[in-house]
Amino acid sequence: MNQISNLFPKSWRNLHFIVLVFFSILLLFGGKNITEPASRLIISSFYYPFFKIKNFIVEMSAVAAENDLLREQLVSASSRIAELEEEARGTERLRSLLGVDPPAGYSLVPAKVIAVTYDGALPVSAVINRGARDTVAVDQPVVNQSGLIGRITEVLGNFSVVQLLTDPANRVAARIAETREMGIVKYKTNEGLILDNFPVQGKIHEGDLIVSSGLGGVYVAGLTVGTVREIIRPDDAQFCKIILDPAANFGSLEELFILRPVNK
Repeated sequence: MNQISNLFPKSWRNLHFIVLVFFSILLLFGGKNITEPASRLIISSFYYPFFKIKNFIVEMSAVAAENDLLREQLVSASSRIAELEEEARGTERLRSLLGVDPPAGYSLVPAKVIAVTYDGALPVSAVINRGARDTVAVDQPVVNQSGLIGRITEVLGNFSVVQLLTDPANRVAARIAETREMGIVKYKTNEGLILDNFPVQGKIHEGDLIVSSGLGGVYVAGLTVGTVREIIRPDDAQFCKIILDPAANFGSLEELFILRPVNK
């Protein structure tokens, strides 16, 4: 069995050798009428299949490169579509922001939030993309379309830091829009936004609008701060405990406005 199995490989090698010798002699000593047909036969039998394979590989490489280019263009187009959709959403937000009217003597400087600092669940400060080059100054109020956000506490060339109303260190002199009675708005960690220093005999109701009073020289009068959610009047206390719902959503800050005096 081994001799029979070894016979075929050896016969094939001999056959290959005889064919090569035959064609070599034919090409060397044959006339033109023989060498040309023999050359075409050799080319068609041996070279042409490899030529087709080479062309196939080249074509497949070109197709692969084209597919890579198409995938790159598709990714680029998808990114551009997402960018345009975000711009459209931003345009809608800006349209709503355009309804913000500045108080008399002030102009609006639009700004975008680029970073937020948290202390617990709520943010206490935000970095915006406006600074000294935009004539932003410390203590200028910051608002959005819903109401008061906070004030500028630090100014750099192209950036500023906003202290938000949710910072427990912030204070806003405020009043009830309807009755004009006053108090101090501040944030307490365990209670939320409250109206402090309001006497128990004062006139206040749930749902009353709270606005800045303008006292203290930082926050201009009339800026919306929030609404009254709950009123507690202890029998043995001088002041009420008043919980507010902030006018602004401090969990979603994007586009803001700085109130800048028009003479600066």
